Amino acid sequence: MTEIQEQKQKQIEIPLLTSPPPLTVRWFHAIDGPIVDPIAVRNAKREASLHQMNSTPPSPPPRASPKSWVPFSKRDTMALEKAFQDKSEQPVSVNEDHLFQVNVTKREITPVYWEGPTYEVRRATWFMQGDSASKWIPCEEKMSKQIEDGYQKHKPYAKPVKQDSDVIPSLEEQKQENLDTLDTKKTPSLENEKKLDGEEGEEEKEEKEYLLGPYLGQYVVYTSPTDAWLLYDTTGAKIAKNFLTLLTKNQNLGGTKLIRGFREVEAKEKKEAEKKKDEKESNKYEDAIKEKSRQMASDTIGKISAEKRKEMDDIEMTKRQAEDYANEDSEEELRNIDQLVFVIHGIGQKMSERMGQNFVHDVNLLRKTIKSTWPIAVSGTTSLGRANGIQVLPILWRKGIEFGSNDNSEGNSETDMGMTGDDDGSPTIGEITLDGAPNIRTLVTDVFLDIPLYMTNRYHDQMINVITKEINRVYQLFINRNPTFLTNNGKITILAHSLGSLLAFDILSAQPLTSAQKLQAERSGNDVAFTEKKVAKLAFPVKNYFAVGSPLGMIMLLRGHKMISRKTLDPAKQNALSKYNIPPVPSTNISSQFNDQTAPITFIYPACDNVYNIFHKSDPVAYRLEPLVVRHYGAKLKPEPIAYIKGGLKSMLDAGVNMGNDIATKAGAMFESFRMGVTSNILMRGLGFSKPLENACPDADMHLRSASDPELQKTRAAAKSAAKLKLLNPTGRVDFCLQEGILENAYLSALSVHLSYWQDVDVAGFLIREIYRMEDNPDLVLV
Repeated sequence: MTEIQEQKQKQIEIPLLTSPPPLTVRWFHAIDGPIVDPIAVRNAKREASLHQMNSTPPSPPPRASPKSWVPFSKRDTMALEKAFQDKSEQPVSVNEDHLFQVNVTKREITPVYWEGPTYEVRRATWFMQGDSASKWIPCEEKMSKQIEDGYQKHKPYAKPVKQDSDVIPSLEEQKQENLDTLDTKKTPSLENEKKLDGEEGEEEKEEKEYLLGPYLGQYVVYTSPTDAWLLYDTTGAKIAKNFLTLLTKNQNLGGTKLIRGFREVEAKEKKEAEKKKDEKESNKYEDAIKEKSRQMASDTIGKISAEKRKEMDDIEMTKRQAEDYANEDSEEELRNIDQLVFVIHGIGQKMSERMGQNFVHDVNLLRKTIKSTWPIAVSGTTSLGRANGIQVLPILWRKGIEFGSNDNSEGNSETDMGMTGDDDGSPTIGEITLDGAPNIRTLVTDVFLDIPLYMTNRYHDQMINVITKEINRVYQLFINRNPTFLTNNGKITILAHSLGSLLAFDILSAQPLTSAQKLQAERSGNDVAFTEKKVAKLAFPVKNYFAVGSPLGMIMLLRGHKMISRKTLDPAKQNALSKYNIPPVPSTNISSQFNDQTAPITFIYPACDNVYNIFHKSDPVAYRLEPLVVRHYGAKLKPEPIAYIKGGLKSMLDAGVNMGNDIATKAGAMFESFRMGVTSNILMRGLGFSKPLENACPDADMHLRSASDPELQKTRAAAKSAAKLKLLNPTGRVDFCLQEGILENAYLSALSVHLSYWQDVDVAGFLIREIYRMEDNPDLVLV
C-alpha cells in the first residue's frame, strides 16, 4: 500500500451544508498605534519648539498599523452591533463602568472623563493569523467584506472537504515521508507536484477570489466552511505555496491563514491554550534553561541597544494600555455608583508624560485595587448590604498650566508672561535654559519647577482655577451620564497626592461660607473674609478629603496656619462644642493666606466633612497634620496605624499579638471592675448606704474637687483636644500611617514609597472603610 493510499484512509469527509454557517460578529479595539495621542502631540510640539531656532523641526513619525487588539465584551458588542445596524450616530458607552465611548461611524474609541489616546475600532467577521498560532487579528472591514462576498459566491460549505483525522506530523517527519514518496533526494519541483496531483486524481481546481482596491495582487482560497488562506499572486508566492502544500499535505498553503467568525477564534485559542499547558508540563527542564538565559541576559542589560530598549518600552506601554482599556470583561450589570472619588496628581506630570508614564494608569490601578480589596476590607465590619459603589476618576491639571510659552505660528503677540504692544513677549523656559547637563535640567524643569510655580501667587491662582474647572467639568459629565447618583444621595471624595494635596486643600479652604455660617461669624465679632480671592467654586459639596504622601503640614507651618473643622461655624453643632468649651469661631482671615502679616496664626476651615492624612513613615515628602490642629495633644499622639491586610508572615504575627493584647485588656478590665464593685459594695454597706454615693449624687465628686486641680485641667484639655480632632473625622484621628513589612528597609523604601500608594492594598482597604464609615451611624460626627 502506497503512502498516498494510506493517507486517503486517514482522511474523513466533513458533511455538506446546504446553507452557510451563522457568522459570529465581535467588535474589537486596538491598544497600540493610536489614531490620536494628545501626549505624543504635546511632546512633538515641545521638540519642535526646541528645534525651531536651530534647524527644521523633525517631522512626526507616520502612524503605525495596530498589532494588538482587544475584544469588547458580549454586552458591549451587542450594543455596538445594534448601533451599527440602526446607523446611529450617537456614541456608545463601553468597557468597565462605561468609562469609554465608541463613535461607531468613525470606528474610534476614546475615554469619557479624561484625556487619552484615540484607538481604532473594528467590526470583526474574518480573522487572520498573527505572529503566533494563538494570536488572531481582526481583518480590516473592507477586506472582510470582500472575503465574505467570495465566501458566499464560491460556497465552500457546500463542497466536500477532506481533513486528516490524525494530528499533523512534525516537520522532519513530513520531509522524510515526502522524500520516500517521490523516491528522490532533490527538492520537489512544480512538475513533480503536478504529476503527484494527477496520480491522486482527486485534486479539484482551486477557486480563487481576487481582492480589489488596496489589496490588489492578493487572493483568497477557501479550504473549509470556516478556513481560508490569503495569498499573493506572484511567481515566488506560487512556488512557495506549491512547496509547502506538498510538504505539509495541504495543511499549509504558504500564505496567511484566515478563519471565519469569532466563535472559531475562541475554539482555536482554547485548543492552543490546552496544547501549551501540556507542553509546559513536559518542558520544565527547557524552561529552567531559558530562565537561566534570561538571568544572564539581565546581567548585560546595560548593553541593550537603543532600538531594543525602545521596543521593550513600547511593549510595556502596550501592556499598560491593555490594562487601562480592558480592566475587566464588563459582562455584569453596571455598578450602582454612590461614592465618587476625584484623584488629583502631584508634581512631575510633565516628566511622567515624557518618560512614557501615565497618571491615568495609576488611577486605574487604584480602582482595580479597590475592587479586589473590597471583600477583605468589609469582612471585619458591619455588613453594608451593598456592592462596591466607589468610582475613581483622575483629574489632570498640569497640561492646563502655561509657563512662558509663545506660539508665534498662530500670531499671538501676548504670551503667558509677556506683554502686548511693541514688546516681543516673555522668553520661554527653553530659551533661558543652558545647554549643559540636559537630562538634569529637563528633570528640574519638568518636576521641581512645579513647586516654585505653586509658591508664586499668579501661578498658584491659575493652578487653583484649572483644577476647579476640571473637577466641575468631570463632575457634570458624570452626573449627565449617571443621573441616579444624585437620587441615591451620592457623596464626593477628593483624594490628592503630594503637591495635588496642597492645591486641593487650598480649593476647599477658599470655598464660600453658607448664610448660616456667615451669620455665626458676624455674631462672633470676627472678620472672616472668605470671598476676597477670585477663585472658581466647586459645583458640589465634598464629604471626604484624603491627603496622600502630602507635604501639607510643612506648608501650613511655613504660612503660620492651623486647621479647624468648618463645623465650628455651624449653629447646629454649637451644643456639641459647648461642653468642651471650644470657641465657635477663632480669629481667622483666609483671604490672606499668602501675604498674612496681621496675625501669627491663621485658622483654616476646609469645606469638607472629614479630613484624613495618609502616609508611609519612610515617605520623605509627607508630614503630619494633627499638631496643626491641637499642638501639644497632637504631638504626643503617634500616627494611627492603618490595618495591615496584605497577608503574609506579618499578618499572622499581628493577629497573634492583637489577640493576646485583646485578651489581656479584657481580663484586666474584668478584674478591675470586679475589684472596684466588691470594694464599693462592702464600703457602702458598712456606712449604712444601700446604693453607691455617686448614683445618688452624680456631680458630687465634681463639686468636691477644685476647679484648679491639675489632673482635672489635663483631663479637660485632653477632652477638648480630642473633640477638635473628632470634628475633623469620625475616628478622632487625622494622621494615618502605613505599616512596614517585616523585611522592609526604611532607607530603601524611601526611594519608592512616595509613588506606591496607588496599588497598596492597605490604602485601598482604608479608603473603603472610611468612605462608608458614616453610612450606618451619621451621628458619629457629634460623638
